[in-house]
Amino acid sequence: MSVNFNQASDSEIKQIDIVKVYAGKKCLIIDDFPQIRGSLSRTMKTFGCPHVDTAATGEEAIKLCSHKKYDIVICDYNLGAGKDGQQILEEVRFLRVLLMTSLFIMVTGESSREMVLGALECQPDDYITKPYTQASLQKRLNRSVIRHEALMPIKVHVSNGDYRSALDTCNTMIDEGSRYANDCLKLKGHLHFLLKQLKQARSVYESVLSKRPLVWAKLGMAKTQMALGNFDAAKIMCQEIIDEDERYIEAHDLLADIHLEEKNSVAAQKSVEHATRISPKAVLRHRKLADIAAINRDDDLALKSHQQAIKWGSNSCHESDQDYFNYSRKVSEMIRGDNGEEAKKLLRQAQSYMDRARKRYANKPEVSIQAGLVETQLYVASGDEKAAQSSLKKAREAYKELATPEIETGLEFARALHSLHEEDEARSVLQRIAAQNADNSELMKVIDGITGEPISESGKEAAAVLTKSGIDSYDKKVFNQAIAVFLEALNAYPKHIGLHLNLVQAICADTGANGYKQKNADLCERSMKTVGHLPPTHKQYQRFQFLCRQVAKLFPEIRY
Repeated sequence: MSVNFNQASDSEIKQIDIVKVYAGKKCLIIDDFPQIRGSLSRTMKTFGCPHVDTAATGEEAIKLCSHKKYDIVICDYNLGAGKDGQQILEEVRFLRVLLMTSLFIMVTGESSREMVLGALECQPDDYITKPYTQASLQKRLNRSVIRHEALMPIKVHVSNGDYRSALDTCNTMIDEGSRYANDCLKLKGHLHFLLKQLKQARSVYESVLSKRPLVWAKLGMAKTQMALGNFDAAKIMCQEIIDEDERYIEAHDLLADIHLEEKNSVAAQKSVEHATRISPKAVLRHRKLADIAAINRDDDLALKSHQQAIKWGSNSCHESDQDYFNYSRKVSEMIRGDNGEEAKKLLRQAQSYMDRARKRYANKPEVSIQAGLVETQLYVASGDEKAAQSSLKKAREAYKELATPEIETGLEFARALHSLHEEDEARSVLQRIAAQNADNSELMKVIDGITGEPISESGKEAAAVLTKSGIDSYDKKVFNQAIAVFLEALNAYPKHIGLHLNLVQAICADTGANGYKQKNADLCERSMKTVGHLPPTHKQYQRFQFLCRQVAKLFPEIRY
């Protein structure tokens, strides 16, 4: 008769019962040292696992997981060069070649425990600290296996996407007094959240927190309160978690999302910065930080974040060639009109990244074309229009040879055209992309932000509404409010010539009425650099010339 792991206590569970569980499991050992792989393999067979595979690298491990279903994975955190344990865990979860029906145990040395805090974001089932004995490993692993087996019915339903059946199973186990009722409650709250049953989720977390201030319940409550629109309550809960232990990364991430909902991008940036310090290898978080820093016009941080995404992306499942282009594009924004040594240094770094992108993605021809298009923008920014024209000509010829250009290549082509004031062709390229992807709202936002004016009807309407609001404030001589509105609009439409000129005009008016402010001078310089030198044929040319004279009087130090 088999033992009921849900009901039996540790003293009632005999080793023979656990051996029977191991007998049906396939195990994978991941370690870069052959002696440890051999030792752990023999140990697992001693525990009762008949089938044990080993891998020395992350690439080998992921390949094995893609072809076989493993029930238990024991992975060392530090694997030398290449992917580490965190990146392996992240990738097998991302690829769904290892679902929650499999155990993932992380092994770490004391010196690397801080780094493993980052790996905990990916939710390993347990981690074991070195040094360990066979007896201590067996005790720790047995505990994880028993708990895993007891919760397996729920995990199977969740892995299959059947959240309602998983919820029913949670309730049954709780009602039957399972020794893992606390785990079931945690899963129950999360399942209600996934099913958008927010009031029920809140009720679960309230019940748990009324008895014990458990961190997982606080996090669940914070997520639920945010989803319900109760931002203040959610922020208080996040701050309680951080005050208890600032290493709870999820609380920082959630706090950042709440700040963004409240349009407080400065506070959001601080939260994400803190999270990246705790867990520096999270590529997606570096990209998020770069986006938020761009909203806050913190160019140095945005550039650093793009660089970090490149650095940590090299062994990540989230690696992207676009990180190289995002970095170099940001450089082109920062060095426009600047011939100083620091600007030249940034230009050289950006150009080296273009070379690296070509080499790293040599099997992707469009990357080379995109690199040429980004280089065009770098040449424009550095004032070398002859080189820019030559670069664009070469890239344009390559682009036109593509039967069906990738979306990113088309977007980059439009950016390069815009940088050289070839606005009509740029908009023509974007209109084709928009027509083919009309239902992709996120892509439409990107398209609307590339040229001097939005492409989509919704973008045009939104820009018009914000413009009207800013002009109303300007007409009422509430210049600081006008500046704030135009800045908000430029976050969505960063190349919009009219909005940039509106911002400059509002800043000039505010300076005349209320005096010089360094922050406004910096904003004015940024907008004038973005606008560049409009050709006489541009419809905003006369207004631009007038504002150039105004800026020269009020901010003689500005260079653009």
